[in-house]
Amino acid sequence: MSHSIRQPRILLALLGSAAVLCLGLIGAKPAEANWVNFCNPVTLPGNGYCESGAQTMNQVYGWGDQHSVCVGLRGGYAYTRCSSGAGAGVYTPSFAPFVWYARISNNAAGSNTVHGVVLSP
Repeated sequence: MSHSIRQPRILLALLGSAAVLCLGLIGAKPAEANWVNFCNPVTLPGNGYCESGAQTMNQVYGWGDQHSVCVGLRGGYAYTRCSSGAGAGVYTPSFAPFVWYARISNNAAGSNTVHGVVLSP
């Protein structure tokens, strides 16, 4: 008889654990990313650049209205990426969050209205 009592207890314990797990998943919030505009909008001369103030970031995004732009970090050429042309956005690779200066530069000889965004965790 004790054998038949144990099985429901084990089953109830497993069902209880599953219910707690499901409730935890329902109550979990997705990770939130923060973003801050910088140099948005700013018209730059040919091959000019604009930088943000120092802030926590883990990625930089940008686009130009008339030409291609390059986004990255001040002095961080390993993270610099350039867009394919006017209106096309470009992201840097993501990196561990730290405090630094984001940079967006006009990647053409003519003037360009640029838009930069800093992403942070």
